[in-house]
Amino acid sequence: MTRKRLGNNTERLITQFFPYLTAEKGISEETASAHAHQIDFFASHYLRDYEDKSLLDASGMDIENYLGDWYIRKVLNSTKSDVRPALVAFKKFFKFLYETQEIGKEQLDDILEACANPQRYIRRFETYFELDPESETWNEEFEEWSMGYEEEIEEIEEDYEQPYEVKEEINRAFSEKDLNASKTTILNDFQTFLNYISANNGMKLTAANSFIVRNHVFALNEVMSSPEELKSTANQPDSRTIHLFYNLSRTLGLFAVSAKNTLEITPRTDIFKLLSPKEQFVVLFDAMWTETSWEKFLAPYSGGRPEWAQARRGDIALLFSQCEPREPYPLKEVLSQVRMAKGLTEYDFVENIVTVAEIMIGVFGERIMPALKLFRLLDFGFTIERDKYFVRHGVGIEWFSITKFGKKIFRVLAQEG
Repeated sequence: MTRKRLGNNTERLITQFFPYLTAEKGISEETASAHAHQIDFFASHYLRDYEDKSLLDASGMDIENYLGDWYIRKVLNSTKSDVRPALVAFKKFFKFLYETQEIGKEQLDDILEACANPQRYIRRFETYFELDPESETWNEEFEEWSMGYEEEIEEIEEDYEQPYEVKEEINRAFSEKDLNASKTTILNDFQTFLNYISANNGMKLTAANSFIVRNHVFALNEVMSSPEELKSTANQPDSRTIHLFYNLSRTLGLFAVSAKNTLEITPRTDIFKLLSPKEQFVVLFDAMWTETSWEKFLAPYSGGRPEWAQARRGDIALLFSQCEPREPYPLKEVLSQVRMAKGLTEYDFVENIVTVAEIMIGVFGERIMPALKLFRLLDFGFTIERDKYFVRHGVGIEWFSITKFGKKIFRVLAQEG
């Protein structure tokens, strides 16, 4: 369709839309005019000039790309407050097209689904404007932002009635007696976490990242078996345990973030509680070790290469599986064998220095080692008189020891690679 015909088509539809709003729906002329302007801008500047499409050919993907990417980058002085008015206009307009038989039910449902969660687009605005144009890594950060949106919009509706898959290899690796002897508190603490968020179902989350707000973080921390020392200004990512439980819960679908940015418990919480303690342990551990991106365990925009460390978890498990239980080992020296565990030669050892540094300083030292300790697979300690800041970030772990319980599980993880 030519640009002139696209323009004429847009004008015709909007001319019909305005009296539909005022005469049939009883909307004020001022509000109807604002809705019509939203549609005209979308049709003329995005669909026609950018996609070469008509309003009658619009899809849910067009809405997502428009509000979640193009509008943010291309429209001068655009703000997140533009999101909700635009979505209201879209829903009214495309319902109008359906009622006048200009589009079909399938197309309408597709568009309404794209309009259902304003918070998703609001978060896109917030994360975009947090990017630093002066940063030397701006190109990489912008690419991550763009790719992150693709991952986000491709999320599918979860089946919250689906039972959990208990990984059989891990489940066979230990007995219920082993679990009890490990003295891990993770199951009790996680149950306490679930009980708390269930009691506070519908709690408002932070605007920027949909995290648990500060007063609830402090309340949750206090009821854990080993409360962490948190500053008065601490946010969710500052608590290793609460941040871990939050991300595991999201991975397992125990709660969802609503369109109003509230935490909503799902039926999967009851399904999880029906599992035996042994099964709960396996499901939680697999969610941490395999199912959740390790990047999520860090504070937002922490940098580093967490996905790189996670890709080497099989090598690390292999090295840990070769350790004798309760024997202290120097962490740096053991991790220096990560590449050598693959059968490489001494010639590769210099390159391995970078490997060791990235594992020790990044997500593995800061978040995964404490999580493994919480699961009672290992213990570790820091160098004497280590600054608290470095301790919080996992920097300077001097030694570690594997538990008998941990060795059984690491053997399985090593075989999986």
